[in-house]
Amino acid sequence: MSLKICQRCKRPFMAHQEFCPHCPEPYTWNQESWANLGCLMAMIAPLAVMILLWVFLFSLFLFR
Repeated sequence: MSLKICQRCKRPFMAHQEFCPHCPEPYTWNQESWANLGCLMAMIAPLAVMILLWVFLFSLFLFR
């Protein structure tokens, strides 16, 4: 039976486990994922639509 010492909480845990069961799993998300671009577009698209709507409404009043 071999043990490892966790670097964060300094508690021993079994060596066959990859991560310490007492600590949360490490932050591992792919920063180069296409889902991030989709999320960014989902935030920007409603803003762009709202801005275009206001530009259209103001242009109706200006060019009557």
